[in-house]
Amino acid sequence: MVREMKGKFGERVTDVAVVGIDLDDAGSAEVLPIDRIQVDPDYQRELRHDLVNKIGREYDLVKAGPILVNERVGQNGSVGYWCVDGQHRLAGAAQAGEVEIFAHVVHGLTVAEEAELRLARNDRRSDTVYERFRVRLMMGDAKAHAMVEMARQHGTTLNQTPNMHTGINAISSAETLYDAGNGGGVWLGRVLRFLQDAFGEDHLGGRVTGSAMMKSVAWFLDRHVDVSHAELATKVGTQGDEEIDRRARTHKAVNGGALWLNYYRALVELWNRGKHEQNKIEAKTTGSMTTLGEYGAPVPPRTDSGE
Repeated sequence: MVREMKGKFGERVTDVAVVGIDLDDAGSAEVLPIDRIQVDPDYQRELRHDLVNKIGREYDLVKAGPILVNERVGQNGSVGYWCVDGQHRLAGAAQAGEVEIFAHVVHGLTVAEEAELRLARNDRRSDTVYERFRVRLMMGDAKAHAMVEMARQHGTTLNQTPNMHTGINAISSAETLYDAGNGGGVWLGRVLRFLQDAFGEDHLGGRVTGSAMMKSVAWFLDRHVDVSHAELATKVGTQGDEEIDRRARTHKAVNGGALWLNYYRALVELWNRGKHEQNKIEAKTTGSMTTLGEYGAPVPPRTDSGE
């Protein structure tokens, strides 16, 4: 069935895309000018231009269906329309020469509620960990904000876009460490403090830390509670992370396995360098990251001496 529908801003358009859509009394089906709809980059995923081009080339009003838009009221009472879900279809429609688009419009959501709704609607889609983390921050997720603050307190940043040249490019690993043991960020804090000891107070001001380094440090601290972690930090800082990376990749070529585990082997090798036989340690490679804090006696809190 094709019906004609009066657009909110006076133009007549065909509403074939919204016929049969059950809005469950939540919002309304409307026709909006594309140039009136904004996209909030703070919680939206990175725009995939290949997907926009594909949608634009093949744009079909019926197949596209309605996008989800929030009618957001500003502090000064102004009204703006913000795309919550469907930014690729919005951009594709514009590229195809459309000037209006069908939308399921909800009203009066806060930015945090928009972010939460976008995340819920895209739960099974291919959002990257960085995109989902940005949404969590916009939602006010307490753990996400605690992780960002913990990184800041240790002189670095938890990057919210991939492949940055400074800071931590390892959100998933940072969260794994935050949750390890009894949770609450104890292990993430220990790793960040170790790296700060190794590379200086502003240890990541000009460098990048990845997943392999963070996990390997945590593993070493957990598996070798009876050695001087302060001494190891000094050795790591002197050696430099590029050399540790080179040694780790050599171990991986020989032993296989995850890169972080071979980073750990490189740390063991570094610790043993110059030690008498009775003071050397053996690599302990069995177990999983979920067992941090459960290996032998619990790791005691650090003191200013580094132990």
